[in-house]
Amino acid sequence: MTNGSHGMHDLSFGHLKLRHLHLLELLDQERSITRAAELLHLSQPAVSAMLKELESIFGIRMVQRSSRGVSLTRGAQAALRRFSIALAELGSVREEAALAEQHDRQRLRVGALTVAMTELVPAAMRTFLNTTWPVQVQFVEGTVDGLTEQLMRGELDCVVGRLSPAWAKSNNRAQLQQVRLFDEPRCMVARTDHPLAPSTRLDLSALARQDWILAPLPSSSRLLFDNLFLERGLTPPVPVIESASVHSNMEIVAGSDLLAVVPMAVARRMIAQGVLRKLHVSVDLTGMSISVVWRRTGEADPLFSRFRDALVVASMGRTRKL
Repeated sequence: MTNGSHGMHDLSFGHLKLRHLHLLELLDQERSITRAAELLHLSQPAVSAMLKELESIFGIRMVQRSSRGVSLTRGAQAALRRFSIALAELGSVREEAALAEQHDRQRLRVGALTVAMTELVPAAMRTFLNTTWPVQVQFVEGTVDGLTEQLMRGELDCVVGRLSPAWAKSNNRAQLQQVRLFDEPRCMVARTDHPLAPSTRLDLSALARQDWILAPLPSSSRLLFDNLFLERGLTPPVPVIESASVHSNMEIVAGSDLLAVVPMAVARRMIAQGVLRKLHVSVDLTGMSISVVWRRTGEADPLFSRFRDALVVASMGRTRKL
């Protein structure tokens, strides 16, 4: 068996086929070589031969046998996960080739937090669209955890937001790169005629007694909020409503006695319109760090590189305005 010292340039990887991926998927799901052979419409000896091919290519055992059937080894599980990402990329390649052939456009898939879509991304797009070839940009808004998972599955080319804490601490962290863009200020808001709105300085003990709408745990924004109280020996308020939708949260605040903590970029318009009032509090709210995150394998993509450069320029201009 070969070792892994040759990396992906090893000629043995030229023998990999999509059927190898399907075999690993079936073995993982069915835990039976016999059942995998049936679903692949192959004989059991043929499937066993495919398994030996995989073990020869990777230089590791791919399955372990027990009384309950077969299961993938840790090495095989890692290979299956990377294969799945590669398959997602292959699907994207096919779609992009058709798009470019029909409309002369190349596609960039971007995941973004709502706070990034409010000011940063629109500013970056003005530069990006003026300096690049015909392109189709697909935006997906979501949560930190959800967007990171989509990025790692190969469904997104980059994420404008943050890396989820779970991925940041995992062994797979080395597969990702990021550039920090800026820290987004946060503020506490209430409806304009809320009893607390005229207050010039609110302490946390008073805020702990109020009703709140907050992002659900374990979101980073919620953890930052709870830590404000915990660090001062106070019990964080239990929210009346938990919701990850920042815009919906502000609409609810505007029509209720609930308070919320939101990114300043998102709240600024409703504050200017007189719908919400920014509360003056006795503590400084930690800003939300915003970065652009991508897989290392996408570093060479010139389309992504231009988008990343546009984000950096837009973030510099935005920081000067704050």
